[in-house]
Order: sequence, then C-alpha cells, then structure tokens
Amino acid sequence: MKAKTIVTIALLLFAGSSVAYLISNELRPRPEPAAPEAGAPESVKHSVTASESAKATASKVVVYYFHGTARCPTCRRFESFTLEALQNAFAGELNDGRLQWQMVNVEQPGNEHFVKDYQLYTKSIVIVKTEDGKQAGWKNLKEIWELVRHKPAFLEYIQDEVRNCLESDRCRNLS
Repeated sequence: MKAKTIVTIALLLFAGSSVAYLISNELRPRPEPAAPEAGAPESVKHSVTASESAKATASKVVVYYFHGTARCPTCRRFESFTLEALQNAFAGELNDGRLQWQMVNVEQPGNEHFVKDYQLYTKSIVIVKTEDGKQAGWKNLKEIWELVRHKPAFLEYIQDEVRNCLESDRCRNLS
C-alpha cells in the first residue's frame, strides 16, 4: 500500500505542477519589441519608415492594434490576422504612407489615453483616419471577436473596413 500511495502522490504532484507551469507560461508577460518595426516582416519595416516620411500626406489611415502586456493566443491571432490582411490587400498603401500599422500596449506609461480616446474595454483593432494631420474619424472593429476563429471572414472584414476608410469618407465621425 505504501508504494501505491507514494506513486499516486507523485503523479498528482507531477500533474499539478505541469498544469501550474502551463498556466504561468500562458499568463507570463512577454517582452514587447523596442520599436514598432522590431521583428516585423520586411514590408512592414518599410511601411513604417515610409509612413513616417509621409507625414505631410493630406489623408492617411492608421490601423491600431491595442493590447495589454499579457497576450493570449487569441490576442496574438488578432495581430497576425490583421497584419496579414493589410499586407495582402494594401502593400502599396503601406509603402507610400497612406496606410500605417501600429501596435500599442495600452498598459505602458503614456499610452493610457488611448483607452479613453477610443473607448476601449478590451483588446481592439481601431481604424483612425487623419486629414491634414488631424483626426477626422475612427472606428473600433468590434466584430473581430466573432470572426477570430474564421480567418477568411476576419481578413475580409479588416480589408473591407480599411478600404472604406481609404477610399471614401465612411470612416469620418464613426466614434
């Protein structure tokens, strides 16, 4: 009986420590890139540089991904799907600065204002249109939560909303 009890306790301790490790690994904050372009694909690196040099552009659309320090698999999916949607449909706009991609950790000092500015309550993708350097309108893409498990629909949703802001005034005053 003693051996059976010891083996049972050992297995329970192993199972418990494995679950605790998995949970702590998932919740552990991961380091953020030092700059927006760090670790980004080559086309995004160029788009950030191009968009910075295109500040004089009369009209520009910025796609923000707002997240916290701890990021779950769903949060990472928001980032990768949105970036893929932008790169696939708007490579020219990213390169010439009419479209810009920005990831923002709202928990970092100085970024707290975004929560109030865009009425954020969770991880979000927000499209902001600027004209002559001033914000002309914005839209929080709330449907990402329903579409995150349906990649083709997610990509289409992002592309349609960005296209609406780039090609028309439909992004105005959506706040």
